[in-house]
Amino acid sequence: MKVSGVDLGAIAEEFGTPTYIIDFKRVRKNYMRLDKALNCPHVIAYAYKANYEPQLVRMLALMGSGATVPSAYGVMLAMWAGVPPEKVVLVGPSPSRQDLEEAVMYKALISVESESEVEALGRIGKARVMIRVNTGVGAGAHPSLITGGQKTKFGLPPSRALSLARFLGSTMEVEGFHTHIGSQILSAEPFKKAVELLTKLARDLGKVNVIDMGGGLGIPYLNEKKFPLEEYSQVVCRASENIGALLVIESGRYIVGDAGYLLTRVNYVKEVGKEKWLLIDAGMNDFLRPALYNAKHRITVDKEKPKEKYLVAGPICESADLFGEYDLPKLGEGDLVVIRDVGAYGFSMASRYNLRPLPAVVAVDNGKYNLLRERENFGRAIFG
Repeated sequence: MKVSGVDLGAIAEEFGTPTYIIDFKRVRKNYMRLDKALNCPHVIAYAYKANYEPQLVRMLALMGSGATVPSAYGVMLAMWAGVPPEKVVLVGPSPSRQDLEEAVMYKALISVESESEVEALGRIGKARVMIRVNTGVGAGAHPSLITGGQKTKFGLPPSRALSLARFLGSTMEVEGFHTHIGSQILSAEPFKKAVELLTKLARDLGKVNVIDMGGGLGIPYLNEKKFPLEEYSQVVCRASENIGALLVIESGRYIVGDAGYLLTRVNYVKEVGKEKWLLIDAGMNDFLRPALYNAKHRITVDKEKPKEKYLVAGPICESADLFGEYDLPKLGEGDLVVIRDVGAYGFSMASRYNLRPLPAVVAVDNGKYNLLRERENFGRAIFG
């Protein structure tokens, strides 16, 4: 199998498995598609939590991308990548003092989510802020991906958000309002409802410089329809133009999701009763989404029929370490298996659970490849 002119089998031979691949050409294409579709003044503040590989975020910064960061380290990485302060947004429900200090020092825009957080921020200094609003709209492909609506830790109800914005007007630089309704959304409808409420809040407040619609733009992992980008653009751009504010989009998955591949090999094939298990060397420590969100990803192999039904699972001592049931060509020990669309929330959620080293990461781009991150060795993984 080739990606951007590079044979993935050759990469697996050179760097071993499991190994993540990032197709930089695909990332650029996705970013430019999104940038072109937004026909209004905007900043695409790429969500670093989706994939924070340094060379990746630097490439996006050179293309004009901003950065949505969840921590002080994210602010530092954005600085290193060359993202200007006015394009950096700190977002999260419980930032530490260090997170806030770093953001204030760099003059990044801070999304505040509670009165208590505002008190903590006030002890640090004057900051550029926006108020995160829980619009009552929640959407996403899994309950854990829904960040709006009832029983969520994110944001404030509209009336309290407005009151807080008015209160802070004399002590902070209040830029506007922020919302994030969920992740892996494949319809523009939820955004329409959220936009209506933010538009009303902006008019009630008066002068608003920024309207941040968060992220959530989904990608088709299996047989889903593509995200309606043009319809979405019309919705959010119309709102920002009506308000007279800069539009900020915190997209991550849409830019990098389908640009990632996880190379893994078959360790064993095991038959128990009527079930056939394909046991691979990548597990939930390498790629958590299937265990955490019941997500299912496409799997590609360099073989053809006849196909057999396999339960694909990893080496971790957990029953949740299961990628799902697949119809695949007959496979044996050592065969290469490629898990698709893992560019977002793949390596960024990887861990050393079960005493396994973090995988290698390789970039491919127009027929060439280079190692971005070596596979961890014993010393670093265990002793730091």
